[in-house]
Amino acid sequence: MTIKNKTILSGRYELIRTLGEGSDGTVYLARHQSLELERAIKVFPKRSGAPSLFAISEANVLKTIRHPGIPTIYDFEEDSSCYYLVEEYIRGESLSHFLLHQQSISRNLFFQFCEQLCEIFAYLHTLSPSPILYQDLKPEHIMVCGLQLKLIDFSVSSFLADSGDDFRHFGNAAFSAPELAANCPATPASDIYSIGRIMKFMSGYVDTALSQNILTIIQKATNADPAHRYETVDELMSAIRQANDNNGRMHLRQTIAVLGDFPGCGATHIAIALTSQLGALGHRTVYYEENCSDSLRKAVPHMRGAYEEEGCYIYRCFRGYPRYGEGIDVRRRTADIAVMDYGCDIPDTLAAADRILLVCGGGLWHRGALTLPDLAPEQLGKRLRIVANLCDRTSAVYYARQHNAPVYLYPFDPDPFGPGADKRRFAEWLSYRKGGRGPFLHMRNLASRLLER
Repeated sequence: MTIKNKTILSGRYELIRTLGEGSDGTVYLARHQSLELERAIKVFPKRSGAPSLFAISEANVLKTIRHPGIPTIYDFEEDSSCYYLVEEYIRGESLSHFLLHQQSISRNLFFQFCEQLCEIFAYLHTLSPSPILYQDLKPEHIMVCGLQLKLIDFSVSSFLADSGDDFRHFGNAAFSAPELAANCPATPASDIYSIGRIMKFMSGYVDTALSQNILTIIQKATNADPAHRYETVDELMSAIRQANDNNGRMHLRQTIAVLGDFPGCGATHIAIALTSQLGALGHRTVYYEENCSDSLRKAVPHMRGAYEEEGCYIYRCFRGYPRYGEGIDVRRRTADIAVMDYGCDIPDTLAAADRILLVCGGGLWHRGALTLPDLAPEQLGKRLRIVANLCDRTSAVYYARQHNAPVYLYPFDPDPFGPGADKRRFAEWLSYRKGGRGPFLHMRNLASRLLER
């Protein structure tokens, strides 16, 4: 059954376009007319057999669930010909598409995705009074929304008390536990097996070798015998976190202040690029526009796929807030790393920043345009880093001597929102490792040791 776009359903929802079609129904993007909010509407034709059962099952499973990794169900309606499941519109791409577009992911992002997936399933398996078994996990059912995973399509899911019914037979073969193929009842161990298979699938895209610990975890989670797997998802998640800690996480300082030596030197470009790259590496990073340029809002119309959510602009792995005027109260997201873009304005709070980036250009007439405050060495000297943006080596040497600080020769970067090898090295240059002195030496007036690439 096909419904034309611009159709009004239930007097409230205007259909905008088709999002996808399958053998059991069609998914539409719709807008709630009075609330002016986007929704996804799944339309299931009424006929005998599985599709109608899927619609009713998914509505029953999701109607009381509230979790950031699971789409919210807003409504379930029916008429003489169809069922209509109205749910949260998920902006993002499937895990399979995300991995293909990224080509590779960092070890940090791998662990972050593994933990998020476990958190979702731990929530489902401990729901009271009726835990839920998902039963149909595969990369196409995991949506990557920035750095948040969301699990979609609960049509095959069932409550643990009902796991002996026929819903289990509709699961996929590639990621489903072997006992389901043998017509055994689904159990929490069946979902644990699927999580292990997703972990194995993602591990093939990690850009560095994973430790034997994580490979052993995957092997145990995907054991053919359910009795030899992890007993609970919480136990699996604890093992993953311990392996991550033993693997040596990259720890970054909490606040990074970005200053420009002169207007137009590229401070905003560097701040956005750093935010995007840290996000791609799996760190919860948020950009804050602390200058009057309004550059972020000006860029949004040219960022295809960007959207705003509770005052925060989201695009690919980037999260950022424009500068709002006084009187506008925006509840900001929590972040492990805050990238503060001050432009050419030196804030009174600069001494509180954990890392200070001064972006300089290559023009002779711009040298020394910005005078940093006279802070004590322990306040500035150990935290100051110079970014020579589109500079030659002579200019970089000048800045290293002038500011008595390390300099990074930043290359041409046409897309600040896209992660890459050069930007990854830049992020690592700013970081320090747990228990170590960091990946670079602090240089003092030594031009021969200037560039840390």
